[in-house]
Amino acid sequence: MSLNQCVFCISGRLRLSRGAMELKLRQMGAKDVKKAVTRTVTHLIVPDLHSIDSTNSKVIAARKCGVTIVEEQWLDAQTPVEKAPMLEFNVLLAKNYKDQAIDGWWWSEKLDGVRAVWDGSRLWSRSGTLLQVPAAFCAEFPAIVLDGELFGGRGKFNETSGIVRTKSGTYDQWHGLEFHVFDTPTMTAPFEERVAYLKTVIQSQKHLKLCNQQRMKQEMLPVILEEVIAGDGEGLMLRKPGSVYAFKRSGTLLKVKKMYDAECIVIGHEDGRGKYRGMCGALLCQYKGKMFKVGSGLTDQDRRAPPMMGAVITFGYMELSNRGIPRHPTFKRLFQGRV
Repeated sequence: MSLNQCVFCISGRLRLSRGAMELKLRQMGAKDVKKAVTRTVTHLIVPDLHSIDSTNSKVIAARKCGVTIVEEQWLDAQTPVEKAPMLEFNVLLAKNYKDQAIDGWWWSEKLDGVRAVWDGSRLWSRSGTLLQVPAAFCAEFPAIVLDGELFGGRGKFNETSGIVRTKSGTYDQWHGLEFHVFDTPTMTAPFEERVAYLKTVIQSQKHLKLCNQQRMKQEMLPVILEEVIAGDGEGLMLRKPGSVYAFKRSGTLLKVKKMYDAECIVIGHEDGRGKYRGMCGALLCQYKGKMFKVGSGLTDQDRRAPPMMGAVITFGYMELSNRGIPRHPTFKRLFQGRV
């Protein structure tokens, strides 16, 4: 079976980290890499065939489903497959700050732009879409992997997103954007060493900037956040000292944003999908004459018995779009009136 027909799952402690092994498999042309043994998985990779843990849930599932179990060394004998260009890994995603202890962490401004990855020669969106970028924009970028944000300035998300989404965009359109770098994913050193390395690489290249990282004191978080918000910034990003780059959503990276509260009227319900099938997937709401959906923040109980049409709810949101629609709305509670 050719590698481009193989769907892999990884089990146990391999020589490579799980993220590095997934990257290697995708680079060699694997069809997909799953987190669990599903019906589509064809191969389970374990450290050593001679010391398989028969009580491991993935091993049990693989044997039950007839999945081929191979050891890490098996991959070295396989022939890579030519495949279409794609981003070879999942980017590190942040979890929400919820009063965690973050004294001594690193902070930088949360930029309201478009997440992107430079692979050394091309620019990709976080979802793996190859971006159509004018050659002059990235002509001075270094031949290393960079994770960052395409940023057009505070309060200019809509303009930035529009430029990035434009196919065959011109340099005249792109020249006002900057690629703000905050990490280099393929370097396995601790965060501080990765930033120190980036400081030696990113100097004065056109359209390339390194995000400023500063130490955070827990008691200063509200003050710093207010300063950024007052300047029309979106919020803060917090990075755990000594952390490695995780190719997934991780608690080593936290986002801090200030949300606004408001009330809106429920005008309908959207059916849920997947695990929410048979329940409410989102509330259809109206706020200042604009219709939008509120799904985030609903508990399973809320989804089973959602607020009735005509009910007033309190919701949180980041800001209003240019069309007056709340961005990132989150359900908070039924509105019970003001005290």
